[in-house]
Amino acid sequence: MFLSPFYTLLFQMTGVVYLGSLLCYISGKQRWAGWGVTLGVLIHTLSQLGRCWRYGFFTLEGVFHAGHFLPWCLAAMIALLWHKQRQQTHILSALIPLAGIMMLVLAFPPECHLPKPFTPTWSAYLFFIFEDLAHGCFILSGWLALQFLRGRTNTQSFNSYAVWGFVFYSMAQLSGCVWTYLGWGGLFHWGTRHIHSAAVWCCYCSYLHTPFLKGFNNRKKAYFAIVAACMAIIVFYGLPLLPKPGSDKTVNQQPATQQNNTAHQQEGK
Repeated sequence: MFLSPFYTLLFQMTGVVYLGSLLCYISGKQRWAGWGVTLGVLIHTLSQLGRCWRYGFFTLEGVFHAGHFLPWCLAAMIALLWHKQRQQTHILSALIPLAGIMMLVLAFPPECHLPKPFTPTWSAYLFFIFEDLAHGCFILSGWLALQFLRGRTNTQSFNSYAVWGFVFYSMAQLSGCVWTYLGWGGLFHWGTRHIHSAAVWCCYCSYLHTPFLKGFNNRKKAYFAIVAACMAIIVFYGLPLLPKPGSDKTVNQQPATQQNNTAHQQEGK
């Protein structure tokens, strides 16, 4: 299809623009960096729109995949905050993690699943939107907390992004419960990903209660925000890359004929 290489090319162009914006920021050209990330968001948006027709018909399946939508959320927040307060250019330092994420996605393209009966529901799209927005806020909070500890900024803006991340994350959990009922027609069942989600939610819930602790100053809150952001990144993007224990052993113990039959069945699906 024509649109398939088209939106892929736009996504690659987006990565180049984000990287160029980072180089402008490092060289001290803050204005160019701000307008560069704005241009990147526009190209990135066109790429996401093109992905809606990658199967030959319009579908939002995979458009909100974290590999493509998370960097869009992070870049959109950086651009909006820079246009809102251009005198505070410390927000442009977040181009460093943004460029890093884009390079990883371009180097290791994520796999997007085909449309399934239980995924094209409004609650599913809300879940992925709110979750990626929350992850973007968590990453931005941890990065700005690091800048605060390094003395690059005197503002405590990292706290606001942690709070908004918790709000978006809570909305993602609620929409996920609705998705479970509407998509699968059953009640919620605990799984590995759900336990990880609960752990991250409890971590940021504890962060929100730190003002009630005596002697918990802003530096300690900044350390907490960094640890919480690293936890979210490791849980959602690091652990899934690790091989499951016993998976290789199980495959090797299968007879050759059974392995061939399993492979043919997977190809048929």
